[in-house]
Amino acid sequence: MKRDRSPLGDALALLVCGVLAGVLAAAAAFPLVGLAGMVAEDSVNSFESLPSELTKTSLPQTSYVYASDGKTLITSFYEENRREVTLDEVSPLMIEALLAAEDSKFYEHKGVDWAGIIRAAVANQGGDSQGASTLTMQFVRNTLIYSASTIDEVIEASEDTYDRKLREARYAMAIEESMSKDDILEGYLNVIYLGNQAYGVHAGSYSYFNKPPSELTLAEAATLASLPKFPSYADGLLDGEGDDGQILDRRDWIIQRMVDLGSITQAEADEAVEQPLGLDPRPVRSECVDVATPNWGFFCDFFKEWWGDQELFGETQRDRISLLKRGGYKIVTSLDPDLQNAATEKLADRVSVDNPATLGSVTITPGTGHVRAMAVNRVYSLDQTNNGPRTDGDDSKPSNYPNTTIPLLSGNERVIGYPAGSTFKMFTMLAALEEGWPLKTKIPSPGTYASRLYGDYTKQPSSCDFKRGDLYPWCPTNDGGWSSAPLNMWGMFGRSSNTAFVQLQELVGTSKAVDIAERSGITFYPNTGVGQAKENDNLDGYGTFTLGFDATTPMAMAEAYATVAAGGKHCDPLPVMQVINADGEEWVEASTPSCEQAYAEEVAYAAVSAGRCVVGQNPEGSQCSGNTAAAYTSDFGRPLFGKTGTSDSNRAYWFIASTPNATTATFVGDTDATYRANVASNDLKDAVKSTGTAILKTAVKDLDKKDWPKPTDAMSNGKNLVSIPSIGCEDPDSARSKVAGAGFEAAIAPGKFDSECEDGQAFSTSITGSAPKGSPIYILVSNGSDFKDEDDEDEDEPDDDASTPPDDRD
Repeated sequence: MKRDRSPLGDALALLVCGVLAGVLAAAAAFPLVGLAGMVAEDSVNSFESLPSELTKTSLPQTSYVYASDGKTLITSFYEENRREVTLDEVSPLMIEALLAAEDSKFYEHKGVDWAGIIRAAVANQGGDSQGASTLTMQFVRNTLIYSASTIDEVIEASEDTYDRKLREARYAMAIEESMSKDDILEGYLNVIYLGNQAYGVHAGSYSYFNKPPSELTLAEAATLASLPKFPSYADGLLDGEGDDGQILDRRDWIIQRMVDLGSITQAEADEAVEQPLGLDPRPVRSECVDVATPNWGFFCDFFKEWWGDQELFGETQRDRISLLKRGGYKIVTSLDPDLQNAATEKLADRVSVDNPATLGSVTITPGTGHVRAMAVNRVYSLDQTNNGPRTDGDDSKPSNYPNTTIPLLSGNERVIGYPAGSTFKMFTMLAALEEGWPLKTKIPSPGTYASRLYGDYTKQPSSCDFKRGDLYPWCPTNDGGWSSAPLNMWGMFGRSSNTAFVQLQELVGTSKAVDIAERSGITFYPNTGVGQAKENDNLDGYGTFTLGFDATTPMAMAEAYATVAAGGKHCDPLPVMQVINADGEEWVEASTPSCEQAYAEEVAYAAVSAGRCVVGQNPEGSQCSGNTAAAYTSDFGRPLFGKTGTSDSNRAYWFIASTPNATTATFVGDTDATYRANVASNDLKDAVKSTGTAILKTAVKDLDKKDWPKPTDAMSNGKNLVSIPSIGCEDPDSARSKVAGAGFEAAIAPGKFDSECEDGQAFSTSITGSAPKGSPIYILVSNGSDFKDEDDEDEDEPDDDASTPPDDRD
């Protein structure tokens, strides 16, 4: 009967245990006792050099990944589907069946069955094929193969040679001197290959019968015992295909062998052989394309990427993923299965998976970074053959709907996200607050604002219709062209004034706004506007930052707004809550949140105060006007802040909302063509706000109700503000010196502006009144458009006599 090879290939095969020609020659040349003595002497002489991996094995084991309840299996990662067990976790019937099939004299010999070797040698010489390897020798061979670190070591451990057989026998005898029989048997039960990618008795029990090895019946145990020599007997059976005749014959032979050895009675054997094969395979979930529920695949993908990025798990990404696939970990993630499923259902109900518009949401816990949900109206799948047409017209690759494995929510260097829109105004406000500008700071909000700092040498669609010097100023507008009297930061944020925030960015500098965005968790890739401005060393000349022309991901936005919600404490997004190794010990460092204080608490709580205006809340300490999302959040019933964001040309739309213990970032955009205009229709904007609010409600329903402190007086009204010197029709350099002498970073604004002063004279500053010391203050220079000299004024004045009534002349 020909023995099967394992799927490790020729180099990793479980070899035929027949004695080779060299062994037969040795048997003929030496009496049995002499041969035994030779190997025994070799055993004694080589005992000190016995490889440590034989006595302390380290087999690759499956890592299982669970949801936050610690019970719901998401998926598994493995190179070989294996979970090590102890002998007391295995049914005695399984042990008896295996010994009957493989080595009935296991508890009698000292590692090598010399009588068996001679018997096999004689049989093999006659043309039959018999094996002579004991269970101990098989354990040695497999362990050396699995512990090999080079291909040469693999070949040496598996090559069909006399030297290998002799070495194997020598090691087997040495093993018997250093390990107990039970330890050897336990090691064997964990190393054997049982077909269908099942390594070890634990994986075999679940792969074929969906039960732990402690619960195997006689018939089931004998079935598994059939497979170490003949794993191919099970080929196709788990898929309802293949022929079960060979495995049944082998099973029944083992059962009768157990009777002959006195392990069971004939009656028990007769009953067992009447049983059908009775396979009940448990689905083996492997990595992210085979998760328990398809919509969990995006979270799984994020988890795998996160694991591969952690230096704690290995020197290289390859090392880290290898550890995941071999380490036998139980990993409890932060995924809330109820929230994940509810969020997915809400999103898909509102926007079909067959819609090219991507509607997605991410929920994070402030203060820890735990990622609780990553939901989107897509199916995580490699099968994209029936996907819809791409909106960018590129037919060389599939679209992202309905099926995709693109990291739509977490992104990477190739998928950088969606334009952020006005959600980036949060970072401009945070930078201003950090620089000492109080919430009460008032800035005009005209319908159109001609920027004092930002412009282009060539006219752009957003440029003004006039030049200042050599530049066309940038002329941002408010949505719909609305305007108002000067707004404080509560009003600017609540009403999302574009023109006011551009002026605020001019006051603090784009570089400071970008810096605090990065501290909050936003990553800017090289091909973004920020990335290009950095490369050109002109970040403070990049005006559109505050209006969110740059792309970002829902994960990053949830991370950044969670930083605000946590009082300025930034935490990296974390998908795990507990990591337990194969020995049952918790690896605390692996699941510890990575957090640091990104900016002061008082800065964060001031920003929260302004953000509460957006959702229609006006708590103590706030002075709100404007509430762009209040219609959706009025009945939320908890302290809440947030921000909506429409990107340019409606390419994307966002609603980010947070309580103190949950932050949700919801968006809509076009993954295939992020540049496509008018994606965010009014209906989809409504979908973002309604589903975003509903998901956050679900996220907090079982959490404690918490609140934030009101902003400090310094954050609301300012502290140690410095008066800005007044400027009136004077030399620009003199005006700059005056302002700089007051403690400000003074500079002359590019271009000239309408005023009543002479052309070339300084007439005002970019902001008047008072400001934090060290703030950038720009000197405005007149273009003379409204200037009138004294002679012109005299000509226009009426004659005093002519204007005096006759009765008053005296």
